[in-house]
Amino acid sequence: MRHIFLYFLTLTMFTGCKKEEQGSGPRIDIYLLKSFTTMVDKSTMPATISITDVVLDDIPLVSDQDIKVYVKATTTFVLSKDIQTVIQHYSSDKAFAITVDNQPVYYGVFHPLYLSSITFGLATISPLLLNNNELRIDFPTIEGNSFLQQLDNRNDSRIINALKTTNRLR
Repeated sequence: MRHIFLYFLTLTMFTGCKKEEQGSGPRIDIYLLKSFTTMVDKSTMPATISITDVVLDDIPLVSDQDIKVYVKATTTFVLSKDIQTVIQHYSSDKAFAITVDNQPVYYGVFHPLYLSSITFGLATISPLLLNNNELRIDFPTIEGNSFLQQLDNRNDSRIINALKTTNRLR
């Protein structure tokens, strides 16, 4: 009888314990913006563009599980899927957000190489990539311009820490 009691007690303890998910951590996703407003700040040198009134798309363009590695030095996401065929026709009328746990860290626009303008203040993605599974995010800046450098959040600590936690930072 005693053995049966101990057996049921042990069984109850194991079924009552909740196992934590191993390897889970903060989620990084890249969303298209359903709607947004761009604003030009002419008081800065050079004039900078910002994005406000943001509504994220319902599903991410690149979800957390699509991100294999992030290369900090080149600010490039290496993906497990072909992204170029999805974004190849995107232009500056499309914008994106990099989020950590669904909280936007920074915004950017798609900037085809045929556009001669420079978008200061926002991150940019060129829709024509060298590698179909690499998503490089640029940030136009001027050497020595500390104001522009402060606006560059591509290697924000929230992103870097999330990638370190999940062993995807290179």
